[in-house]
Amino acid sequence: MAYASAIMASPAIRLPSVALPSLRRLYLSRRARALLMMAILCSPTFLADRIGYCVQRLFMTADQVAEQQAPDSMLTRARIFQVACPTKDMPLAERQHWASEAALGGWPQYPQAGPGCFNPGRNLYGIAGLKVFGVACPTAILSVADQRRWVAYAANHGWTAYPQAGEGCVDP
Repeated sequence: MAYASAIMASPAIRLPSVALPSLRRLYLSRRARALLMMAILCSPTFLADRIGYCVQRLFMTADQVAEQQAPDSMLTRARIFQVACPTKDMPLAERQHWASEAALGGWPQYPQAGPGCFNPGRNLYGIAGLKVFGVACPTAILSVADQRRWVAYAANHGWTAYPQAGEGCVDP
């Protein structure tokens, strides 16, 4: 009995020699090569992050998914507007000036904040004598989860409740 390793190959068996094709090297500038290498090395990282997040999200509850959403998405469902009020020590002539300015601009009065307050159509920061502040109110009735997110979002930003403006309104 002969083993395969003990048998010598016959000189009659020959493999044909085939010339390998010469591949011409593709010329890329140094900048193009650098960008190509960055793309090749970075793309698996981004894909792995996305895939990992999808797998992690499979095991989250609905409340956890709601907490993971971008915090700015809460602000898209809120109406944010400014309110300007004259200070108590403002002279009567200046109060009348701002009242006529509000009437000319078509700015609605906002008596919830106090007498003489109005909702300006433009930013009035830096105007001496007027107290200007923002009010943020949810535009629609929020679900229980969204209501909790809104309260948490306002608390995280240090916004105080402003019940004069309505249910759920805050002073950012």
